[in-house]
Amino acid sequence: MVDSATTGLRECRRYLVVGSVVLRIGQQKIEGELVNVGPGGMLVFCDAALSLGERVDVRFTVQDYPLEIPVQGRIVHSAAGLVGIGFLDEPEALDEILLWLEAGFLACLL
Repeated sequence: MVDSATTGLRECRRYLVVGSVVLRIGQQKIEGELVNVGPGGMLVFCDAALSLGERVDVRFTVQDYPLEIPVQGRIVHSAAGLVGIGFLDEPEALDEILLWLEAGFLACLL
């Protein structure tokens, strides 16, 4: 974790992180690197060309966090090497990791 960021386009805090992501679309498996994550979605570095609106099964890990997080999403942004994923649901495991990231972010401020 490095920092948190907000923009005028989203209402929720996003945390810049180091982590890995596996996207599944049908039988296709796509691996990528996690850039940021927040309650509403994530940004991923990956080389796949994905269609806007496409549903994806996501599993991601954050460096130093012991669990893999599964979540359902939809492609909301796709540009050269970057994919934005909006979450369709917010499983309990996502709440837990966001609390963990927030605690780490606040500790960095002290």
